[in-house]
Amino acid sequence: MTQLMVTIEDSSKVSTIKKLLQMIEGVHVSLPPKKKRKTGIDLAYEDVAAGRVTRYNSFSDFMKEIKSEL
Repeated sequence: MTQLMVTIEDSSKVSTIKKLLQMIEGVHVSLPPKKKRKTGIDLAYEDVAAGRVTRYNSFSDFMKEIKSEL
């Protein structure tokens, strides 16, 4: 199977071009998959992997830090 990627600057022409291509026997038109949005947990895992974490000795130290930022 051979694939061809086409870039179309004028988005109003997309539907017409898709219809024309679908008329050709043996041609299948598909759009690239949409990028999946990352969930909060995915972003948190990335933070941990990149070292963007803070460690505290105790919960009270954590609370002191939070209160000082307010």
